Order: sequence, then structure tokens, then C-alpha cells
Amino acid sequence: MLIVQSDFDGTITTSNIGDAIKEAFGPEGWTDLEAEYQAGNLTAEQNMIRQFAMIDAAQEDIEELVKGEVVMRFMFDEFVHHCHGVGIRFDVVSSGLHTYIDAILNMLLFDHIQVHAGQSEFTSEGIQVTYTGPDGQNLDSGFKAAWTDQFKSEGRTVVYVGDGRSDLEAAKRADHVIATSGLAEEMTRLGLPFHPFENFEHVGERVEEIRAELGGEN
Repeated sequence: MLIVQSDFDGTITTSNIGDAIKEAFGPEGWTDLEAEYQAGNLTAEQNMIRQFAMIDAAQEDIEELVKGEVVMRFMFDEFVHHCHGVGIRFDVVSSGLHTYIDAILNMLLFDHIQVHAGQSEFTSEGIQVTYTGPDGQNLDSGFKAAWTDQFKSEGRTVVYVGDGRSDLEAAKRADHVIATSGLAEEMTRLGLPFHPFENFEHVGERVEEIRAELGGEN
């Protein structure tokens, strides 16, 4: 059974939507936490939890912002329709938030896509974010990798699609990796195999190659 596990920000979209939200609604201090994350002192989940706790915005404001900001990577629509048509499962697993990912996918009429991402509660003390793993336990690290492990435990062949450092641990666990930007750089640095992509036409071509190697398995 083949599954495509894809990151969202910078992978499905051409830019990081979470960062656009933080730039629009967050205080200046959010960039200090980002520097800590880049230095390896925070996990991706810890970074998002702390940064969004600093944001004072209503859900409606965020949804309005992202709908104006988002640019989807070329041929994403066609790739999703192809997966649906041939029976390939396509899941989004992101350290971003359901709030804006769902708003964007619903706008594009892709509400059938399964999304695993941060849950958010809008409070007077900022946006409280939690990440729930496949076992129902809250996580502050390894969220994407936990879902990769879950998919593999179900006997699935995992094709991982990502663009950033936060994708690396999940990519290491996947059977096949399609990477761009920071993830491609990390895979190259570590000497790990991957297929590069710039758009979802490239992703689709590689997924079909893998499907053929598996004898047309979905």
C-alpha cells in the first residue's frame, strides 16, 4: 500500500505560511525563538508552540490573511486529483496549524485530504498549540516522524515529500524521499538518497516510477 506523506509550508505552498502569520500578527520577539530553532536549541514543535503563544489574532483574521498570501506549488491540484484517481493515499503531515492549512485546502475544495497538524486554541493569552501523535499522546518533538512510523507499521510504502530541516527525521524513516530546498541540502550532506523536485509535476513523475517499481501497487 502506497502513501504519499507531504509537508505543507514551503512544500505544497511556495512560501512558509506560518512565517507570514507570525510576521503579520506576532511581536518582534518571535524571530529570537526562530534563531534558537535554527541553532538546534528548540524542536520544530516547541518553536511553533512558543511563537504562536505570542500571537494576538482571531481565527478569522488568520484565515483571511492566508487566503490572500498563499501560492500553491505548480501542478499540486493535478497531483492530488491523480492520487485520488489511481487510489494513492495522500496525507499532509505538518508542524503548521490546522487553522490555516484547513482554510487553504477547503478554499481549493480539497477538504477530503487527511491532515495531521497542530491543533490551536485561540485565547486571550495567545494561540495555544498542541500536537497529537497517532497514539493520541501530545508531542513536543518528532511529530512528523511519529506519523511516518505509524504509516509504516500499517504496512504502507511511504513516499515523503518535504522542503525543510523539520522534515529530516521523517524522511530518514520513509521508503522514498522527494525533496527540495533545505531538506534536499540535508539529504545531500548526509549522503542519503532522494529525488529532487521543483513542482508537483516532478513529484507525480517520481511517484509513478515508484508505483511501477511496486508493480502498480496503490
